[in-house]
Amino acid sequence: MGDVLSWQALSGCWREGVGVDRLSEVLSSEEFCVTAVRGLSRQDVLERLGITAGEELPEYRIDNGAEHLGMDAWAVRLYEPPGSEWFYLIDVNGHEGASHKALRRLSRGTEAVSVWSLLMSTTHVTQARDGEIVATCSTWLFEPASGPDPDRLNGALERAGFFREDADESEEGFDDARAALKAVEEEFHWRVEPGAVEGPLPTVIVPVHLG
Repeated sequence: MGDVLSWQALSGCWREGVGVDRLSEVLSSEEFCVTAVRGLSRQDVLERLGITAGEELPEYRIDNGAEHLGMDAWAVRLYEPPGSEWFYLIDVNGHEGASHKALRRLSRGTEAVSVWSLLMSTTHVTQARDGEIVATCSTWLFEPASGPDPDRLNGALERAGFFREDADESEEGFDDARAALKAVEEEFHWRVEPGAVEGPLPTVIVPVHLG
């Protein structure tokens, strides 16, 4: 084969995490909200969000969704990487996708994890399982995650540099938003295709009356 990779090797790059983007590098560390749900199809996700939509959905890039949809509605860009067990929802603006109400709905019978960062403020990480919030952490508090089952989330955050007695998350150079997102990526094996998150993705406006 020489210097030429076989088709099998190229197709395996995605599964091995080679040639993939990290959300922690793609999304702005200033403000973002991304939620991932395990094992659901796009239709499943839309139904849980109370949306009736056909196959054709408008598509927006990471840099023009808010321009077209405004700042008032809860709009999310939908991303389903091929071969991935996670379905991603990326808020166009705000952080409604990280609300406990939305996470309880999305995680029924499965698992959902959300990371959102507010401009020049705090980062929140929340894990939901089978319709219940099992762990949640606000980096503003400099305290471990709380909830009925926080161990996995705390372990991931600790490995990323949070909660150490000899470290100060507020010190210059520590980007808590990027560190928290990277911790979740590594712990839950989030992977995205190169360029996919920045490019056009199907986008929907979610009703605010989630029950």
